[in-house]
Amino acid sequence: MREVLRRRLRQARHDGAERGWTLPELLVAMTIFLGLIAIVTSILVTVSYQTRDNLARTRAVDQAQLGLRQIDRQVRSGNVISDPAAETISSSGVAPYYSLRVYTQTDGVFQCVQWRVVYPAGSSYGELQYRSWQPSWQVTGGVDDWSVVARDIVRPSSATPVAGDPSTWPPFYVDSTSPAEASSTAQTVRVTLRIKDPEQREQSKPATVTSVLTGRNTVYGYPSDACAAVPAP
Repeated sequence: MREVLRRRLRQARHDGAERGWTLPELLVAMTIFLGLIAIVTSILVTVSYQTRDNLARTRAVDQAQLGLRQIDRQVRSGNVISDPAAETISSSGVAPYYSLRVYTQTDGVFQCVQWRVVYPAGSSYGELQYRSWQPSWQVTGGVDDWSVVARDIVRPSSATPVAGDPSTWPPFYVDSTSPAEASSTAQTVRVTLRIKDPEQREQSKPATVTSVLTGRNTVYGYPSDACAAVPAP
């Protein structure tokens, strides 16, 4: 009896070893395997795109914040802040609301500074540029050239600012109807920079850096025509 059982067990093992996979079983296994590969590949591609977008967005925000911090220092130490709405192409090279001029005494140095956002013809992406000059530049000289502080500034989506929608705000704007900006005699300006790195995907949204800046010294009544003489842009 035992010998019969041994023979049957050996035969069963032998039959199983030679049996292998049938064609339907092989097709099902391959289909499942390919499906798993497709899912894993899709996840890896998505994570790769998201990582690249996040790194690009971080670089863009760092650029914008660097420019905003410099503007903030100059405005807070500013004696006179010119209204961006009154800026002209002849004095800045750009349209109103795209240039900001400040008579400042940052670090104890009295100087005129000017910021602007320039968009090349036909492009939705511009540059944040900066220059400075001595108040007596017409006699003593001392006018610096424009330098680029940040790139890939996204053009506002509307020509008219809409409350609550930063995508419509121009780079430099004074809103006299805002309680925060109308309650003080100090001059204030809203700075909004929307920036998007070219490496971000088309569907990725721009990063927005915005702040309302107030000149501490503007309450002392400095002459409003300070830095009114502007070098050619």
